[in-house]
Amino acid sequence: MGTVMLKFLAGGVAGLLAWMIMEPSAPRNLASHEWASWQATLVLLLGAFVGVAVGGLDGFTRGGKVHTTRGLVMGLVFGAVGASFGSSIGAIIVGMTFGSSVFFDGNIMARIPARVVALVPVGMFLGLAIGASSLTFKRALQGLIGGGLGGAIAGASFDVIGSVFGQSILAAKGIHGGESGEVGTLSRALSMVVMGAAIGLFIGLVERYSRSAWLRLSLGRNEGKEWSIDGPRTFIGRSESANVPLFGDTNVAPIHASIDRHGNQYVLNDGGSPLGTYVNGQRVQQAVLQQGSQIQIGGFVLQFLLKGSPAPYRGPEAYAGQSYPMGGAMPQPGYQPMPGGQPMAPAQPQPAQPRVTPFAQPTGNPTQVLTPAASMPTMAYGAPMGQAPAGFVLVALDGPLLGQRFPVTGAMDVGRECPSIPMSFDNAASRKHATLSPSFNGIAVNDAGSTNGTFLNGQRVSQATAAPGDMLKIGSTTFRVEAA
Repeated sequence: MGTVMLKFLAGGVAGLLAWMIMEPSAPRNLASHEWASWQATLVLLLGAFVGVAVGGLDGFTRGGKVHTTRGLVMGLVFGAVGASFGSSIGAIIVGMTFGSSVFFDGNIMARIPARVVALVPVGMFLGLAIGASSLTFKRALQGLIGGGLGGAIAGASFDVIGSVFGQSILAAKGIHGGESGEVGTLSRALSMVVMGAAIGLFIGLVERYSRSAWLRLSLGRNEGKEWSIDGPRTFIGRSESANVPLFGDTNVAPIHASIDRHGNQYVLNDGGSPLGTYVNGQRVQQAVLQQGSQIQIGGFVLQFLLKGSPAPYRGPEAYAGQSYPMGGAMPQPGYQPMPGGQPMAPAQPQPAQPRVTPFAQPTGNPTQVLTPAASMPTMAYGAPMGQAPAGFVLVALDGPLLGQRFPVTGAMDVGRECPSIPMSFDNAASRKHATLSPSFNGIAVNDAGSTNGTFLNGQRVSQATAAPGDMLKIGSTTFRVEAA
C-alpha cells in the first residue's frame, strides 16, 4: 500500500498549496461578483497541482525519466483542463437542479447535496485527466471512478465544516451579534486538502484493486516494485520508454521482451535479445504465463501475478519440468493476429511433463543423503569395473539462474569465464571458481583458489563431496544438489 499512501499524501499537499496561493485573494463580500472568476482560478490551480503531484508520482513509480516527465507535464495540462471542464459541468447541473443562488441563501440541507453535485464532476474529470496522462484507457477509467469518489467526499464535508466552525471564524474576524459574514476560509482549506488527498487515494485504490495482472520485481534493484499489465502490449527492457524499465544491467536489451494480452491470457515474447528470456528456468521464445511464473531477464527476476489466483506454494524450481512453446506453435482457435502481421499469437502450452519438486523425486528424496543399503558394501576405492558414477544435478535457488538445472555428468569448471554454468553476471565468483565432478556419493567439489571461497552447507571448503540435498554456494548463487 506504499504507493497508494504516497498518492494520498501528494494529492493532499497539492490541494493545500493551491488553497494557500489563492486564499489571500478571495473576495470578502458574499455578494461580490468576483466569486465566479476566483473560484474558476482556484479550480484551475487545484487541477494543475493535483495533476502534477499524482501524475508525476505515478510516472516516477513506473521508473525512468520519460515516464516521470510525461506524468508531470501531462498531469499539469490534463489536470488543469479536466478540473476546469468538470467545474463548468458541475455549475450547469447545480443551476438546473438547485438554482444558482443555493450556496448563498440555501439552507445547509440543500447546500450539501448541491456541493456534492458541483464537486463530483470536478473530481471525475480531474481523475480522468490524471489517468489519461498515462495514455491507457484502463487507467483513465480508474481515475474517473477514483476522482469522482474524492469529489463526493470533499463536497459532503465542505458545508459541514463551515457550519461547525462558522461562529468561531466570525468571532475571530470580530463579527458578533448575529451579523453575517463569509466563513468559507477553513472549509475551502480542508475541502481542497480533502479533495486532493481523496482523489490521490481513490485513484491509487481503484487502480490497485481493479488490476487483472501485474509484475513484481523479486530480484534486482528496487526489489518489491510492481507494474500493472494494463495495456494490450507491455514492453520490458532497459529503454527509458519501456513500460517495465529495468536499469543498471547491460545484459538487458533496450526492448528485451513484451507481454501481450489476448483475452484472459498473457503471452511473454522474447524480443530477439542476445542472452534470451527465461520462464521458470527455461529459455523461451514465447510462453503463456501462469500465476506465479518467474521471468528472468538479465540479472532481474520478475514474478507474474494474476488477480484471483492463489499464490504459488512452491519455489520456481518446482516448475522446471514444464514445457514451453519455442515459437512456431499453432495459435489458439479464434485468435486474430496483431496489426502488422507479427507472430504474437499465444501458443497452447504442451502437456506438462512430470514435475520435479523438492518433495518427490523420481529417483528418491533429495533432502536425504543417499546411503548404501545394508546388504551393499561401501565402495570407498572407486567404481566396479565398467560401471560409471551416478549423475547429479545442480538446481539454482536464487539469483538470475533461479530455477535452472545444470547436470553434472563429468568433470566441469565453474566460474565467470566457464561455459558450463553461465555466471558472467556474478562479480562474487572468480573467473575459474571451482571444479565439479560426479562421484558415487555426490559431487566432488574442488575450490580453484577463488577469492570469495566455495561454501557447502554454510561452511567454506577447499575439497568436499556435496551429497543430494546439500547446499553449494558459488559466488553469490546457491545451488541444491539433486540426484539425476
